[in-house]
Amino acid sequence: MAVLSIFEALLGALLIVFTLCDALLTILSLQGGGPATSFITQLLWRGLLKIHRGFSSHRLLALSGPALMVLIVVFWYVTLYLGWFLVFHAFRGVVFDSTSLASASDLQTLYFTGVTISGLGYGDFIAREFPWTLYSTLAVSTGTLLTSLGLSYIITVVPVALQKKQIAYQLNALVGDPDELIRQLDSEDNVAFIWNQLFSAQVDGANFSTKYGAYPVVAYFHSMQINSAFPVAYLKSSDILFYIANHPVKAFRPPSTAIKTLHNMTILHTRNLQHVIGKCELDDDTQHSRFEYPIGLEEIQSDAFPWEDFLKLRRWLVAHCLYDGW
Repeated sequence: MAVLSIFEALLGALLIVFTLCDALLTILSLQGGGPATSFITQLLWRGLLKIHRGFSSHRLLALSGPALMVLIVVFWYVTLYLGWFLVFHAFRGVVFDSTSLASASDLQTLYFTGVTISGLGYGDFIAREFPWTLYSTLAVSTGTLLTSLGLSYIITVVPVALQKKQIAYQLNALVGDPDELIRQLDSEDNVAFIWNQLFSAQVDGANFSTKYGAYPVVAYFHSMQINSAFPVAYLKSSDILFYIANHPVKAFRPPSTAIKTLHNMTILHTRNLQHVIGKCELDDDTQHSRFEYPIGLEEIQSDAFPWEDFLKLRRWLVAHCLYDGW
């Protein structure tokens, strides 16, 4: 019996430590979600994508992002709750009724655990002497810490998700119809204007994608309208910038240093995507049929940013669109 009690207490302690570590890694490490958070969110999102591909419900995906964010916080709280329950439940008599002095039942221990980690502490059930009084104090502290972390996580993620939509609107306002825009890039003034404006917005997009590593759940905030979908907007603007970098009229092309910066920025963005997407399994037929590049894009050539290099990076951009539900 003692062995089983010790095992139950150790299991509870491991759950507590694991939950706090997962929460701290997700919120404070800025290197991606914790192991449990990443596994659960990716598994659920891929399942939702399968449903979406069968029934094409953008509303479902749009609701899933906020739901996954809240689910993460609820998951942390539930596992912390379970961990402390196992600790207090492991040894009979450590929790008792303060009025009758009778030992708490299983259900009453569960109740005691809930009011303790929530910080309410009604006092109707209390821990029996040291060190259990210390453990109950630790339970309050971990519950308060996790509540603070969960709230700060939600407060931080929401503005980042809004920024994602804002950048998409900005990029789409500049690009519109890529084929039509390319036909308008027939003068040096037009080319210079689009390059400067689009390059600046693209830099914002690449900087934003670094937040995928810090807050991977942001990738699951899906937009119901394609004109506010960040992955699609970034893909379209990348096509235009590549066209300008390799403009048929060499005099219209930006300096080689600017083209090199564009190349490096696109590489940085695709690396940021790996925090969320994982492996990129996409054949050329799928890439071209789902998100065609503008007419004639593959026909232009330049040593500064060759078509072969861009095509490899574009596969990641298309994979990002597909992973986003488009």
